[in-house]
Amino acid sequence: MSFLPSLFIVLLGTSFAQSTPFFDPVSAEMVQPPLTSGSCTNCHLSDQAKWYFEEEIIASLPTPSSASVSLPKWLEKQAEINDNIPIWIASPTVIESARLNKSGKSLILDDGTQVNFETIAKIPQNQSFWNKNTTEFFKQRDIRLRGKMTGNAFIARTVWPLDFAINNYQLLPLSEDEDLQALVQADDGGVQQPHQSRLLWERTLGSAMEAAGKPVLGLMLNGAQGDDHEALAGHFAVVTGQFGDNGSYADWLVNNFYNLETISEKGIIAAVTPMDNYLADLNAGQNYYRPSYMLVATLKNHQPAAEFQQSINQVMNYFYRGNFIYNHADANCTGISIDSLRALNWNIPTRGINGYVQAIGAYFYTAIIEMDLNAARQIYDYLTTETTRLLPAVAFDAIGEDLLRLTTGQATRSLSSYEKILADSIEAIWFVRIPQIPSSRIYGDAPVYSFSEYVETAPADRDEWVTIELAERNIPASFHKQPPVNPKPHAIPWPIALILFGLSGFIVLVLRRLIKHFSRRK
Repeated sequence: MSFLPSLFIVLLGTSFAQSTPFFDPVSAEMVQPPLTSGSCTNCHLSDQAKWYFEEEIIASLPTPSSASVSLPKWLEKQAEINDNIPIWIASPTVIESARLNKSGKSLILDDGTQVNFETIAKIPQNQSFWNKNTTEFFKQRDIRLRGKMTGNAFIARTVWPLDFAINNYQLLPLSEDEDLQALVQADDGGVQQPHQSRLLWERTLGSAMEAAGKPVLGLMLNGAQGDDHEALAGHFAVVTGQFGDNGSYADWLVNNFYNLETISEKGIIAAVTPMDNYLADLNAGQNYYRPSYMLVATLKNHQPAAEFQQSINQVMNYFYRGNFIYNHADANCTGISIDSLRALNWNIPTRGINGYVQAIGAYFYTAIIEMDLNAARQIYDYLTTETTRLLPAVAFDAIGEDLLRLTTGQATRSLSSYEKILADSIEAIWFVRIPQIPSSRIYGDAPVYSFSEYVETAPADRDEWVTIELAERNIPASFHKQPPVNPKPHAIPWPIALILFGLSGFIVLVLRRLIKHFSRRK
């Protein structure tokens, strides 16, 4: 077809493409804050947060001060802050519904108008990006896009499949021989299966049908990357939002903790961010390189989701300020998230550690074989960290099981005030399985659930591991105003130091006796 003049296309396109409101779980209201960037003034963000998002589009939302929210124990003694929380929007313009034409080079809007379609530039280091398989995938469905109009084209940064929606209202509880782990691991993690939503529980028959408009509290589990042996454990986050009229969850907020000290090859920045940006950003989107899973609870009372969101907002702000640093064992995405849930007095059962004997053995093995004390310390920390704080899949499983027990009255402990309100508020629970969007990356899989499974999955020879090296982020020295509450640990943990001290003492004792013995013989 012949296209309209460029200027008219821009005007027409932006009438369909607007910055849309989203649900703020703290206020329990739909909000549409003005979009800005980290270079904003009078936006009540910390200098550090402004720096991280200097060239990114964000919204700034007020949130209660840190003194009025529940924080993990390791943050309780930190100075009070009252920062707004930046919501990483990423792109200013939204097209709520469109289709790709047969060539995949144009968008067909709902009124039949066509607009040129282009994708945002690929980050050079990114290994999972749009290719012809992606085009074929999206040509088969209606899509929602974030991006911007430039000239006579819409430049897409996020492309969201509109059939990624929770729309199954037929109750199908877990059977006696099923558990959440089985649902996650089925069909190779569901990586190439259709999107699935399964209603596991509802308070009364048909109550799930009334989910539209209800607050949501959810768990997000991302799977293993297919070609990165350091990322077999997946990723974890907690989600809040409002159940959409059509079951869409594209605008729910994901509380995503990532290492701020390194530069992600996909451009990911730790942030509170909409789901479509989290899963389907063409560079940073999780589902361009692995499958994902959610456990979603709809609530009649917004309080449980609001209390969590206002707390995690300030945890994120402390993270930006450098009050604590990301640690792949002790303060990773899983540990930070579950510690924040437990700070609300949601007493999620623990599942123990792998064991000190195994950790000590692994430390010496790694130190000798790899000649790297830092790597040895890291493996030691992995094996001595409580597993619901360490492994995303274990946290998803433990929190999910506890959520189901709370709804059915099967919890064996005395419930806290938060747990009672949560248990009384839940109206329905879904398990959601989200397939990987085809891209230039090979398919991923379900995440591992244990250290032993990790060892079995990864090549025995570390030289055969496929890994991605990340550059260090050059953070201004002025941002480090005080030491973090969790400084990087010494390469030799104290149990190892005691063993080495005892061993050296034993060697000295033996040598003395040998010297004494030979001196007597003379």
